[in-house]
Amino acid sequence: MSSTTKQRTRQERIESLGIPKPRFIQWWQRGDKADFLLRVGMAVLAAALMLVLCQSWRPPFAYRKGSVLPRDLITRVTFQVPDELETDAVRRQKRREEPVLYRNRTKPLDQLRAILKDQLFLALGAQSFDQMTEDEHNAFAQFYEGDETAGPGDTATDRFALLKSILSTDPELTKVDEAVAMAMKPIYANGLLRSMQHTPDQGNQRIILVYPAGQPDDAVPVEASKVRIAQASTDLQSLLHEYFRLRFDNDPDQVVARMISEWIINELPKYETLVYDDEMSERARVAAAARVEPVMTTYYSGDSKLADAGKPLTGKELALLRMEESEFANRMGWRDKLARFAAYAGMITALYLLCGSYVFFVEDRELLLDRVKLAKMLLLIVATVALCFYAARDEWRIELIPLVLASTVMAVVYGRELALLLMAALCLTVTLFLGARISEMVMLLAASTSCILLLGRIRSRTHLLYVGAVSAAITTMTVVGVGVVTAQTLSASDFSGDLEGMYSGPEFETVVFGLGRESLWAGVCILVSAAAMTGLLPLVEKAFGVQTDLSLLELGDASHPLLRRLAQRAPGTYNHSINVASIAEAAADAIGANGLLVRVGAYFHDIGKMFKPEYFIENQSAGINQHDSLQPAMSTLVIIAHVKDGADLARSHHLPESIVDFILQHHGTTLVEYFYREAARRSEENPNGESVSDKDFRYPGPKPQTLEAAVMMLADTVESASRTLVDPTPSRIQGLVDSIAQKKMADGQFDECGLTFRQLDRVRASLVKSLTAIYHARVKYPGQQSA
Repeated sequence: MSSTTKQRTRQERIESLGIPKPRFIQWWQRGDKADFLLRVGMAVLAAALMLVLCQSWRPPFAYRKGSVLPRDLITRVTFQVPDELETDAVRRQKRREEPVLYRNRTKPLDQLRAILKDQLFLALGAQSFDQMTEDEHNAFAQFYEGDETAGPGDTATDRFALLKSILSTDPELTKVDEAVAMAMKPIYANGLLRSMQHTPDQGNQRIILVYPAGQPDDAVPVEASKVRIAQASTDLQSLLHEYFRLRFDNDPDQVVARMISEWIINELPKYETLVYDDEMSERARVAAAARVEPVMTTYYSGDSKLADAGKPLTGKELALLRMEESEFANRMGWRDKLARFAAYAGMITALYLLCGSYVFFVEDRELLLDRVKLAKMLLLIVATVALCFYAARDEWRIELIPLVLASTVMAVVYGRELALLLMAALCLTVTLFLGARISEMVMLLAASTSCILLLGRIRSRTHLLYVGAVSAAITTMTVVGVGVVTAQTLSASDFSGDLEGMYSGPEFETVVFGLGRESLWAGVCILVSAAAMTGLLPLVEKAFGVQTDLSLLELGDASHPLLRRLAQRAPGTYNHSINVASIAEAAADAIGANGLLVRVGAYFHDIGKMFKPEYFIENQSAGINQHDSLQPAMSTLVIIAHVKDGADLARSHHLPESIVDFILQHHGTTLVEYFYREAARRSEENPNGESVSDKDFRYPGPKPQTLEAAVMMLADTVESASRTLVDPTPSRIQGLVDSIAQKKMADGQFDECGLTFRQLDRVRASLVKSLTAIYHARVKYPGQQSA
């Protein structure tokens, strides 16, 4: 053995034995790992979005207003709850106790002092009491009028003389003004009020805040008694006497001081200086109320009761339960949250494996292999779960609306079987995320499965409303039935004595009333979903690239621009398309395929021929054949081109991909037999001619991928071939159809569409029946020429 010979590795030696590897290993080695990892990443991202949007790390809150509890609810953790009623009472009290603000305007007091001086000057202007003018007498009368009970020396004349004598030392009344100003200093500072201008509910009646006009920041507290005119007058009188004594020593009895003080006291009610400031006071009251700390009520773990059994939950009890749940969630450690998150992730993984295995091994695996289709399906699932989670909040309780919409969309896009599986998984997921009871899950399943099973083919706009009405009826009965089954109740009639003393669970009548209300709401949600889906259906078809019977009926209108153009440019092809549509629809219906889709596809399958209609025999006239001047290979290219031209034309007019597929697949990879044989004949006659390969004379395909495309291929071929029959008797039509079907099958055209022998036999029988009806014998009238 040469030293340069490379020694094989152990793995190479094992592989040389030819033992096949496990299928998974083969797939992993041959598959596109980058594409696979991308699709797995999309699924992981969808799962992560569901877990985050639904807050899977928090315990779910499953209670709703009006729900009847089977047992008392005791708090799991100790927590405090603000007592709103007590807190509001304290805040109202604080508002009543808060001193309000009054604005103090001192100018009226200045005016009062000025008037006092004017009146004194006027009265003192007379030389004697008897020489007073009327104005002077009126001025003096304001200070002293006198009366019949006045004693000797206290008459008006005496008082005037005394006043004139005392004030003679102060001709400018400067000392009087100074004494009045000093006596009124507290009034200047505190202000004057006849009575409080605010009510007891608006603020403190004992203390007020007084601030100079324009200076609210300089407000000072003042006792209300000091600003009332009655109290202020008493204080003013004593102060005025004292300040007069300091300035006028020759007035021992303070007669003049008393006269002036009485005049001021009589005039004070006209000169209020305080004005209630409601805006500033309201700010003070609001601030005082805001400073009040909430009054807390403590609920103790394992001891305090949050809600009573057998009674519908009220808003207050629901708020307590939410606070308890929030406190419980806040006290959860990261390990608890991580465990919940991982558990939910495991649940979603299991559902992924279940649904993915079904799609891959039973349903159309293209849903998993096509990234766009997979992304749309995952987006629909995530959106449904998230919308259900947030729509289930107690304020709305409309989780049925997104769920029913999703079930309708899935039935339209993926069919009933897969829709049932996906919606069952979604209902389970939503129930677990919401922490709902088994009865809630049954309601979700009843609503979604009834919509899917009843949906069928949508041929009218009222069909969805009919499905919604029937589904609503089914769901309402299910809610009541399951609620009664799962509830453990007793009626008051079951006890001869007091029910409360012998039973603490829910009463039958209370439960039934709640179930009735819940079932009616569920029915309303389903009806709303059905009505909404009627308008959303075109958007769903556009987004997922599917067509319902309703859109197919609109598409199959003979006034469609492409069909009208086809009838004008290629009338023979148009007539052929109409005939193919008729016989193909019946054949598709015979095997349970979508006959309407086949009919509409047949209308458009040959629209590519309108580019060169004269090259197709059904449009030729006067015996002129354009192919007589062409080589067979060139004629084949012209014939084959109508497939690609038709697909391009359909896409430019925004026809659905399902219709484009009919155009591309209706010939599959069949052989253009006439021109192939002509080319082979010419090659045999030419000694130097090259051998002819049938690959050059075949359509590009693809082969039919669906039952509908296979049916139309067969119907297209037999309709064209039947025109060549001289005497189309039933037996000849039978033989023609059988021969063509056998040839297509032998050529492998039906290998990729899943057509079974039984289905093929039914298609053949339907085509024979339809063609026989078209070419049935007619009564020959006298004198009528043979056709």
